[in-house]
Amino acid sequence: MIRNINKYSLILTLLLAVTILSGCVSQDESSSGTLSGNASGNASHRIKVATTIAPLGDFVKAVGGEKVEVTVVVPPGAEPHTFEPTPSLMMNVAKANLYVMNGAGLEFWMDKLLEANKRMVVVDSSQGVALLEERKGEIDPHVWISLRNAAFQVNNICSGLIAVDPANKDYYIKNRDDYLQKLQSLDEELNQTFAGKKNRIFIVHHPAWTYFARDYNLSQVPLMENEKEPGPKYLGEVIDLARRNNITTIFIEPEYNPKAAEVIAREMNAGIVTLDPLAENYHETMAYAGREIALSLA
Repeated sequence: MIRNINKYSLILTLLLAVTILSGCVSQDESSSGTLSGNASGNASHRIKVATTIAPLGDFVKAVGGEKVEVTVVVPPGAEPHTFEPTPSLMMNVAKANLYVMNGAGLEFWMDKLLEANKRMVVVDSSQGVALLEERKGEIDPHVWISLRNAAFQVNNICSGLIAVDPANKDYYIKNRDDYLQKLQSLDEELNQTFAGKKNRIFIVHHPAWTYFARDYNLSQVPLMENEKEPGPKYLGEVIDLARRNNITTIFIEPEYNPKAAEVIAREMNAGIVTLDPLAENYHETMAYAGREIALSLA
């Protein structure tokens, strides 16, 4: 879904705040959210696209190719659930022609960014996705961790780019179709891989893989309880489950403290494998994740 955001502009206030805070912005902070596309050559003629996380940035680059510059708002290593945009990031977004949201409630801070650019076209990339609950009454925002959901997101991004730059419609459609074919091929490969597995349970630290598990009829068991570190009783239950099902791998993410995973791994003599759902190279990341999860299923 594409929409033009009509809100009261607070640009003057924002500019004042940035001026006051500029002396306090560190070098690291000012470099986060910078253009991650190739900004050489005819960069001034490219569409400026801002997006929330690196996988969405990868989708934009796949469809937009040489015609886009991409700003990723949540920097590598940051946790999107708790991230708060800095004034310098908001100024970068103020220059964007298009913003690609993940949607599904991930961008709880979105209003702050939209105040900086009321003319920016916004795409909610989750439109069309069959959303699942993470906890009762709360939508699971990790929609991109599914090749089938990613296809919806890529289609929505393509529509957004065409809305901003209709003269290059055919270019975007061709790039979209090429990338969708890659996603479909990998999805078919993983579907065949998981079809022959008897054990369908895998253990994760953070429950980000709900949509992936749905796609291939798997069951993820998280160590975290309601986004919090688990207590002894729950850890004991997971250990018992792992032993009964001969599970010898725990999957962790680099954004979270692995202490609980390390404790349970020692108890069940299991190995730890890192999967990064926020990595930039989406296709490669999902292929690796699919391979490692499949290997973990006895």
